[in-house]
Parts: sequence; C-alpha cells; structure tokens
Amino acid sequence: PPPAPAPLWGCPPGPTPLLPPLCAPACGVPPACGVPPAWAARLGATGFLISKCCFPLFKAKPGKAKRVRTIFSSEQLARLEQEFARQQYLVGQERCLLASSLHLTEEQVKVWFQNRRIKWRKQSLEQQQAKLAKMG
Repeated sequence: PPPAPAPLWGCPPGPTPLLPPLCAPACGVPPACGVPPAWAARLGATGFLISKCCFPLFKAKPGKAKRVRTIFSSEQLARLEQEFARQQYLVGQERCLLASSLHLTEEQVKVWFQNRRIKWRKQSLEQQQAKLAKMG
C-alpha cells in the first residue's frame, strides 16, 4: 500500500517542508501544528485548501438571489386558512384579491396554497392509515 499522504496544513512530520496554506500571511493566522486554521476548508477529495477569507466569491452562486422566507402574521395565516377551508385552489381574480387584501404578492399566496395542499394530503394519508390500523 502507498504511504499515507502528508497533512495539508501544520508542521510536517519529517524534514520535507510543506507549503503553507493559501494566504496564511495575508490573513494573519499562522497554522498550528496538526490543526487546520479556522478559515481553511477542504474542497471534496481534491486535497486543495481554499481560504474563505481570500476567496469571497465562492460563497455565493451566480444567478438568482436566494428568496427570503416569508413570515406571515397570525391574521394573514388565519385568513389564508379560512380561504383554504372554503376551497383548496385559488386562481386568477380570487388569488389577486386575497393577495391584495393581505398585503402579499400573488406568488406568496400561490406558494402558500401549494404548501398547504401538500400538508393537507399528508394529514389525510396519515388519518387513513390510522383508521386502517384500528380496523386491522
């Protein structure tokens, strides 16, 4: 079997010196022997060290920004639940009116209804399984 690879950071075990991790002097954090610096991250099994402080562009992916999760007020949730109890699908003008009355976007109302239908189906399935378990 081949010998174990040398550590990627810290003090080398033998006389062969290892290169220091990327940007150690710039960050001002000298690596401790055998302990990876707090800012060092391994990328998969490549064995390369990347400093998060020196490569901030790796943090965000290009393209769409991540959507911020909507926090609904208790009044908005009560009204949405009331409408869902009345009908499980809202389209067109109904969705537009509900969204404007709740000061939400149509997209937020649409997604809430989609998520609520999934929750309703899951609850219905669990109730059916509980009934079957009691019977058999």
